[in-house]
Amino acid sequence: MNAAIRPAAGPLIGYTAGVVLALYPNMLPRSVLVQLLVVAVFGVFGALLGGLVAARLGCGAASGAVCRVSAQVTAVSLAVWLLWQGVVRDGAAFASVSPLDFGLLAAGVIGAPYLVALLNSVRTRARTAVLAAVVGVAAVLVPVATADAAAQQSYAERFTGIDSPAPGIRVYGSLSDGASPPARADDAVARLVAAGGLRKRAVVIAVPTGSGWVDPHFVRGVEKTLRGDSAIVVAQYTEQPSWQSFLFHRDAAAESTVAVVEALHRRAPSTPVYLYGQSLGTVGVVAAHRRAIELGQPVAATLQSGTPADVPLDGPAQLNSSDPVGVWSLRLLFAPPDRGATEPGRATRRPPWLPVVGFLQATIDLLGATAPPPGLGHRYDEHQGSDLVRGAGLPKSA
Repeated sequence: MNAAIRPAAGPLIGYTAGVVLALYPNMLPRSVLVQLLVVAVFGVFGALLGGLVAARLGCGAASGAVCRVSAQVTAVSLAVWLLWQGVVRDGAAFASVSPLDFGLLAAGVIGAPYLVALLNSVRTRARTAVLAAVVGVAAVLVPVATADAAAQQSYAERFTGIDSPAPGIRVYGSLSDGASPPARADDAVARLVAAGGLRKRAVVIAVPTGSGWVDPHFVRGVEKTLRGDSAIVVAQYTEQPSWQSFLFHRDAAAESTVAVVEALHRRAPSTPVYLYGQSLGTVGVVAAHRRAIELGQPVAATLQSGTPADVPLDGPAQLNSSDPVGVWSLRLLFAPPDRGATEPGRATRRPPWLPVVGFLQATIDLLGATAPPPGLGHRYDEHQGSDLVRGAGLPKSA
């Protein structure tokens, strides 16, 4: 190989280390495009770090031996990635990675440092033209996000408009319905009572996620199981993305749900309630359950779905084996996850844990945790609803 187009030793070694980390087994099926982006981020960071170290040591271009070892290590990492994706995709009932897709991934991962070295060896004008072509191709390959009609609706409209074969009573307390959590809770419970919710077989307090979203699969599960003989009340506590609410407004979920329990207790102190929350909403379930016990409000059942790793489990819970939300925390940097799957969903295997690497891969999986179908990642199916209210029994047929 011509030394003129060999990568510098330091950046090549650092890039290779980044590739090894990027291709380490993860929890969810990952497309080739996403994996290329992950390799690019890890590889660039590794190359920069390797370049800094090499500059201090005075290293030059990589020798033929270094290039061969780099290619061999990268090839082994690619093989491990392909084998693990086969295991994960088989458990998730996903199609295998096609030979063409894997070939594109391998070519991109192995060829990237040499392409950079080649660009560094040509004139600026030619380099600019090549980079422009690469950017143009990337722009064509990456899909453009388009807004759909559902995204334009408020969360209250989405909740009340959930398609169900047997709709029950649904009440959604929006942030605009009161100046404080108690005011919004009083308004929501008053509407629940006025709609006849207390006469239903199951009165459910559903805690939304940080954005205000309630899982339609849960709602359908409740209503199908009880044939519409149900009442679900929701009180919104923030309207920010769930991750922001989880980091900065976690107490809001607890405060809002406790307020609903207290408002219901004033109206119907003997009515058994069902408590449900998903993701950040599980914080509200824990707080509301404890408050209901203090008040003497009967609690028929509770369910936490996709509980974040540092939120306690206060009763029955569902956690997919591939849900990164249930294992992700800073503790993952130095210790394996200590929370197993309580509801395996699709039977995917968890990757072997390594210090730091396990945390990095779980962090990447978080970004796409809500993209898969129910039963994978941070997505749950109608069993949420049916499991919660199973003890309520079915209404008698006419």
